Amino acid sequence: MWPRRRTARKGGQDSDGQYVMRPDTFEGQPFAVPDKRRPPSPAARVEPVKRKWTGTLPDKFIATLVELVSVEALRNTVEALAAFHTRHTFSPHLGEAAARISDQFTAVGYTDVVRRPWSHAGHSADNVVCTKPGTGSGGPVIIVCAHYDSRMEDLGNATARAPGADDNASGVAAVLEIARLLAPVALSATVRFVAFSGEEQGLWGSTAYAAELHAAGADIYRVINLDMIGRPPEDGSVTVERDEGNAVPGNDAASQALGAVMAQAAASYTALPVKLGPIYASDYMPFEAHSDVTVGAYEGEGNPHYHRTSDKPATLDYGYLAAVTRTVLATLLSEALDVADEASSAVDLYIRDNQADTGSQPSSSPNGASPDLWVRNNDIRDGDDPELGHQTPVNGIPNYVYVRVHNRGTIALGGGVAQVRTYRCDAGDGVGWPTRFQPIGTLVIDQAIPAGGSMRVGPFAWTPHIVDRDRLLAIASAPSDHSVPDVYTGELDTDLLVRFDNNVGRRDVAPQPAGPEG
Repeated sequence: MWPRRRTARKGGQDSDGQYVMRPDTFEGQPFAVPDKRRPPSPAARVEPVKRKWTGTLPDKFIATLVELVSVEALRNTVEALAAFHTRHTFSPHLGEAAARISDQFTAVGYTDVVRRPWSHAGHSADNVVCTKPGTGSGGPVIIVCAHYDSRMEDLGNATARAPGADDNASGVAAVLEIARLLAPVALSATVRFVAFSGEEQGLWGSTAYAAELHAAGADIYRVINLDMIGRPPEDGSVTVERDEGNAVPGNDAASQALGAVMAQAAASYTALPVKLGPIYASDYMPFEAHSDVTVGAYEGEGNPHYHRTSDKPATLDYGYLAAVTRTVLATLLSEALDVADEASSAVDLYIRDNQADTGSQPSSSPNGASPDLWVRNNDIRDGDDPELGHQTPVNGIPNYVYVRVHNRGTIALGGGVAQVRTYRCDAGDGVGWPTRFQPIGTLVIDQAIPAGGSMRVGPFAWTPHIVDRDRLLAIASAPSDHSVPDVYTGELDTDLLVRFDNNVGRRDVAPQPAGPEG
């Protein structure tokens, strides 16, 4: 862990369980009303090198998962939050918005979702906190946060229409989408997804929560804050915000290192240009004052709808919002994904997606006619030669599936340590993995595959019963080279899976009726 300075504990819970802050929470310096129009220093453009993804974990897992970010889900959340007349901290609508956010966390399977009340200067509201436990006991905590309150130019006007689409339904939408995608993913650190209230009044909700966590002795490893990420500037860039000499200078280096990870994630998994700027005027500041390592994602200055009624969902670019969400998701996975690191593995299995495929990622199109996954109508034991190539499957009788597995690694894969699994699904009923697929069979690769070599595996006996489209899928796995389905139990589109995981091959077929002779 990075060394951190503990600040004095000021404030505490009252008899109703609310966290009550004293106005001198940070040595007599309460946080000012935030204004994102006035950065302490300008952001500067950087050019991270766009890296090539490998065919091993965790790289291909991250590459696959970030592609699952849903533009539709982001848009739906923004529109739902902006539909509240206002989400001003002093408005009764704020509680309704908190309930909606809480419900979205529970809808995707989280059970530890609470509304943490706080009180300040005679006002009370809730932070919404969703906890995803890490795989280790008593480990560090990563906070991914955004504020859900909104306001007009007149800070005290709690009744005016304030849709707050960009500021900050966009950030909340990203937090909820990241939480949805990570629900089935094992992470080494505990992650707390937090929606703060009271941000617009002076970071009241985040100040209370940071003090509460540190009073309880929580080990806060990283804080990632999302505030205004839905409306791109003219150059289309995202600003990665890092700590540059605030309350605790000793955490700057770790913050800047994490910022470099986020900048690299943007370059590797999106087309976003990247700028580096300072953290300021948002909910990471109370955590920084407790010596925590903080970063943020921000669209940059220039939104003409800032704190206006015109900050509506129609003014956002949802493709841009999705790209920023992918960047943050990739950053979080880079920090906490609990899968074997196979980067140094000398074995790399792959099944070709097309004749030109060499196992690199992502593979090129087409990916529905793998030359390494084919069907024969007769059994090799009856004298058939599988190397004669693919035949149209015949319904109602046994057919025989073969898979060719290649090793693009630098050492041989030993016999008996890897396996191939085959599946099929009725393409007319949807092709989502794994819900729509039924297993055909599993075989161990009993012979060694030399470096640069390949091995035919099969036959897998299969009797089709459909006259239309059937989708065949083959997955190769080894202890030193897992496939994405080995470590991810959530739903995946098979097109996406095949493209980003070189252990997976696919062939779409159209079985035909048997003739009079069978």
